[in-house]
Amino acid sequence: MLNIILFGPPGAGKGTQSEKLILKYKLVHLSTGDIFRKNIKGETALGQLAKSFMDSGQLVPDQVTISMLEQEVNKSPNAKGFIFDGFPRTTAQAEALDNLLKSKGTSITMMLALEVKEDELKKRLLLRGKESGRPDDQNPQVIQKRIDVYNNETAPVKNYYSAQKKYIGVKGLGLIEEIFNSLCDAIDIKLGLKKPAKKKVASKKIVAKKAPVKKAVKKVAKKTVKKVVKKADKRIVKKIVKKAVLKKVVKKVIKKVAKKAPVKKTSVKKATKKIVKKLAKKVVKPIQAKAVKKSTKKVVAKKKKK
Repeated sequence: MLNIILFGPPGAGKGTQSEKLILKYKLVHLSTGDIFRKNIKGETALGQLAKSFMDSGQLVPDQVTISMLEQEVNKSPNAKGFIFDGFPRTTAQAEALDNLLKSKGTSITMMLALEVKEDELKKRLLLRGKESGRPDDQNPQVIQKRIDVYNNETAPVKNYYSAQKKYIGVKGLGLIEEIFNSLCDAIDIKLGLKKPAKKKVASKKIVAKKAPVKKAVKKVAKKTVKKVVKKADKRIVKKIVKKAVLKKVVKKVIKKVAKKAPVKKTSVKKATKKIVKKLAKKVVKPIQAKAVKKSTKKVVAKKKKK
């Protein structure tokens, strides 16, 4: 059974995405908002109690919410799974939901969280208030209070499901279809129907600008160049290492390593060693040979004078 909690602050788009997920995965939609409105419209005792809290921007007490939800779960005994929209909103509710599902022989598969910035949420809720006529979406103060309540009381539920390795955050900005595809990818990966995408390597510009990368490259470059010319005359080595040759090698190394954009230090070292060795053959060895040839000529000239 696939049981999904669609999580996020007021105005994140949970209702819209729930409808699309229900059709694809054949789930039963349980929205606390819809359940509350249904009870409020029917003027049930639970509905009237819930309305007083919703109008003031507060969360409905756990006992009322869980009682409403359990009634709805019992209506679908043969369901392939449920998508819980707007519930649980507290750690206590999360624990109560686990107990409820356990009694039915199932459990929560995953929590999908739609992540949206606060400014965007306020714009969406005010617009929704104008279009739907909902009083709780037309008052900026009530909206702010709802967001504050979510941040203070509801967000810690993330930790509850993160501890169970069931929490997955998805960006709630963009086109509806793009967000929906991201949610589907997360579900399919969790179910083992799809492999997770490989992480993209950092851009060349970012890597080239990072001081630690340059520092690591220079350090490895110096060591490698010294190893290449180690067998030569010590005086020649000092001249080669101290003068422009090493700088020239290091500059070329940094450019080549930046193009390959290695992120990990081990990758930097590995790539640098390979590049320096190639450059050493082209840059260091010819100069080394010239220096040896020059010193040999001097020795020969001194012998002739004698």
